[in-house]
Amino acid sequence: MSKARTAFGNGCMAHANPYTCGVQATGSSAQTGEPTTASTPAPEILLVALMRLVRLVKRGNDAPIEPALHYVLHTVACSGPTRLSDLAGQVQLDVSTVSRHVRALETSGYLGRASDPDDRRAALVSVTEIGNRVLEEAAARRRARLDAVLSQWPADDVHTLERLLDQLAKDLEAETSTPPGP
Repeated sequence: MSKARTAFGNGCMAHANPYTCGVQATGSSAQTGEPTTASTPAPEILLVALMRLVRLVKRGNDAPIEPALHYVLHTVACSGPTRLSDLAGQVQLDVSTVSRHVRALETSGYLGRASDPDDRRAALVSVTEIGNRVLEEAAARRRARLDAVLSQWPADDVHTLERLLDQLAKDLEAETSTPPGP
């Protein structure tokens, strides 16, 4: 196989180096953290690394709810009582998907629903005591896991990682919220 990119039907862009194809790192570059090849675009390497990171965080998640529901529950906890339509905008999902997630969280006892005092036709969802406990326990597990890994890093590297990831998230949010050009 040449160093040129080859597209497969599954959307994977294969390279001579298997690191850039898929989310599972392989080979010596995976252990050293060195760039794979000069021809591999930096955004692709970053995307693969981010996908690996998300997969690894999910693997260590022994929370009683799936990650998508956890995200919705966390968003409601941060924003306070909110309407479904507002919540859908906050999590950037359609209202029908958010409605299914909220229904599952209500059934589990993690969210409650009450009438909106400003508009009796609308309802507000809010996190229950059990939902708060689930969020706190999950956050404690994630913090402990990250602390165990990052405690081996120099403090400057940890601060740089925090700053750069925060900046990347802000830039992606800004780019996502900007309507496409003509």
